[in-house]
Amino acid sequence: MAYDTVPPKYLRVLNTLRERIESGTYPPGSGLPSESQLGAEFKVSRNSVLKALGILRQDGWIESQQGVGHFVRGRMPIGRSTPAYVHTGLDLDESTRVDLLHVGPILAPPRVARLLRIPEGTPVYERRRRTLSDTGPVDLVTTYLPVEVAVGTELTKPDPVAGGLLAHIAAHKRLRADYADELLTARKATDEEADLLALDPGDPVLSVVITAHQANGEPLATSVVVLPGDRHEIEDSYPLH
Repeated sequence: MAYDTVPPKYLRVLNTLRERIESGTYPPGSGLPSESQLGAEFKVSRNSVLKALGILRQDGWIESQQGVGHFVRGRMPIGRSTPAYVHTGLDLDESTRVDLLHVGPILAPPRVARLLRIPEGTPVYERRRRTLSDTGPVDLVTTYLPVEVAVGTELTKPDPVAGGLLAHIAAHKRLRADYADELLTARKATDEEADLLALDPGDPVLSVVITAHQANGEPLATSVVVLPGDRHEIEDSYPLH
C-alpha cells in the first residue's frame, strides 16, 4: 500500500522564498515580508516561518537584524572566511593602538572615484591611520567614504571610532556592507610610506585595495591597506569548484 507523505510546512516557505530570491522577485538588499505576513500568506505557524528563515540565513541567502527585519544578501558566500587584512581595512576598532594621521574631506583621486562610482574630483571623506604594535608600525590604512555615507556619523570627526567603521555606518545610517572586492599588488614603498612604516626607501610592500558594497551593489567605502612585505604573510583557503 502506498502512502502519501506531506512535506513539513516550513519547507514550502523555504522553497518558495528561495525561488523568489533566485528569480529576482526579492532582489539583493530588499527586505522580506514580516514574519506575520509570511505566516498569513502560507497559512503556517510562526515557528514554521522562523525555521525557514533560519535555514535561509544559515545557507547565506539572507541576513537578519533584530527589530528591523530580514534582508536578501547580495552575493552568495563561497565558503571562505574574511581575511584579517579586510577587517583591518574596513572594520578595525580605531580605539585601540591606532594613530590617526588625517581625517577630513578631499577630492577623490581617479582610482577611488572609479571604485566608488563617482566623478573624479568629487569630495569624499578620508580617514588615514596607522596601526601600531610593540615592535613598531604594522600597516597604513586610508579609507575613503562618499559624503552621503560619512555625513551624520562620527566618521567626519578627527577622533577614533570604537567598534569598527562598518558597524558604525550600519548603526548611524542603516547602510549594511554585504560583500567586498579587493585588488592586491606588490610594489616598492613610497618615501612617505617608508617613513611612516619604519622601512628603508624602496622596501617592498603589499597594497590591498578593498571596496565594500551594499547588497544592491552600491559601493559603501574603499580602503587602501599598505602592509610591509617583510612583516606580513597572506594565507587563505577556498574551494576549487
